[in-house]
Amino acid sequence: MIVSWLPGMIIAFLMTFIGTRILRDWFMKIKVQQLVIRNAGKGPDHQAKAGTPTMGGAGFISIILVLFLIKQFFFGGMNLTSWSAMMGIVLYAAVGAFDDSIKIFEHRDEGFRFIPKLSAQIFAGIVALLFLILGKFDFTVNIFGMTTNHLIVFGILTIIWLVGWSNAVNLTDGLDGLATGLSVIAYAVYLIIALHQGNLDMVYLNGLIIGSLLAFFAWNQFPAFIFMGDTGSLALGAGLAMNALVLHTPWSLLLIGLVFMLETLSVMIQVGSFRLRHKRVFLMTPIHHAFEKGGITMNPEKPWREWQVDLLFWAVGLVAALVFLAVYFY
Repeated sequence: MIVSWLPGMIIAFLMTFIGTRILRDWFMKIKVQQLVIRNAGKGPDHQAKAGTPTMGGAGFISIILVLFLIKQFFFGGMNLTSWSAMMGIVLYAAVGAFDDSIKIFEHRDEGFRFIPKLSAQIFAGIVALLFLILGKFDFTVNIFGMTTNHLIVFGILTIIWLVGWSNAVNLTDGLDGLATGLSVIAYAVYLIIALHQGNLDMVYLNGLIIGSLLAFFAWNQFPAFIFMGDTGSLALGAGLAMNALVLHTPWSLLLIGLVFMLETLSVMIQVGSFRLRHKRVFLMTPIHHAFEKGGITMNPEKPWREWQVDLLFWAVGLVAALVFLAVYFY
């Protein structure tokens, strides 16, 4: 069984490792670079990151898609379920690429405005759902102890999951290598689940993603030579959401994606608290910046370096993943 996906993972690793270096050099020439990060003295100093090439996700998502298509057309067809996952990844990468392009070439810090961006994400989710419908996917899902296979219920869950988790990974992608490392852990869990279920198409797709991310991590770890941008983070979040749905474990992301969820909740709590109480709960959000600014004690006089925050969050992500697997196979 390993033979069916391990070569793809290795090829994805090699192509991404070489391709990312080439892409980085090209992006440097055409100035596809991170803008100056403005924090007005309220957060960690990331000025040194200005000028670092971004949109690295365009590279590894393209490689994953090419290898997926090669498998489809030359080594046996992939079913429509795996196609729906791939389409979700590609479409959310496109939304992210448009967002990145606005920030880079139009010098707009906010990028894609909220309503158009949300509309594009919902549309992308609907397209992914259509592939599931065409593939006669079993829409059975358990919600609060009640089992239903109603298409509308599953469709709403699909949209919420895709929009929510794509943005969750996007919020987490604020430190060198953080989102990349957490994504490797999460996709590894879904590869194991797919193996257990005998879904070799999803095993192969997840293997491609893991191989590419491991190679990208070599260039994205602290200090990063390239960032994945919204192109990569939105796509990775969508891929995780599609894995959870396609493998009939939608609620698994609440544990497998625990760090992503905590990052998102920290922003929601901070915004809500400030609007209602005019007070901030955290030193800064997303919460990885709070740890960067004040360490585990939240003391601004004892800030952490990025790699320290990375190690803590990766450890939390790994423990959460192992706990889920222990429960899943119990």
